Amino acid sequence: MKRIVLLLMFGLLSLSQANESKVEEVLDGYMNAWAEHNITKIDSYYSTDVIWYDLPSDTTTKGKKAVTKAITDAFMAYVPDMFWVKMGDIFVSGNTITYEWTYGGTFNGLWGEKKVKNKKFSIKGISTTTIDKQGKIVAQKDYYDLFGFMKQLGVL
Repeated sequence: MKRIVLLLMFGLLSLSQANESKVEEVLDGYMNAWAEHNITKIDSYYSTDVIWYDLPSDTTTKGKKAVTKAITDAFMAYVPDMFWVKMGDIFVSGNTITYEWTYGGTFNGLWGEKKVKNKKFSIKGISTTTIDKQGKIVAQKDYYDLFGFMKQLGVL
C-alpha cells in the first residue's frame, strides 16, 4: 500500500512539474513574440475566448481579435522600440503563471489629446497568464504603474 501511495504521489508531482514547464514554455514563446513585435505571432498564443484585464483602466476585453487589437494598440502602437522583460519572481500554480516584468521604450504619439514626442520610459508591473490544455492563453491580467508611466511621458 505504501508503495502505491508513493507511486501516485510521484506521478502527481511529475505531472504537476510537467504542467508548470508547459506553462512557462508558452509564456516564454508569447514574450518572444512581443520582443519580435510580431502581432500575428502574439495573436497565435490566444484562445478564441481569451480575456484581457487591464487594472489601471479597469477594463476587460474579450475575444481573440478584440484582445489582440486592444493589447497591441495599448503597448506597441506608439512605442516602436518597446521591450517587455520578465524580471524578479515567477510563480506557477496549476495552469496560471504570475510574474514581474519591466516594460519600456520610447513613446511617440498621442496620449489622449496631448502629443508626446520621443519620451523614454520604463515601468514595472505584474501579470498573471492562464494557459489552457491546448497551450493557448485564456486569460491575461496586467497590473502596472500607470501614474509612473504618465509622469515619465510628461502628461501629468
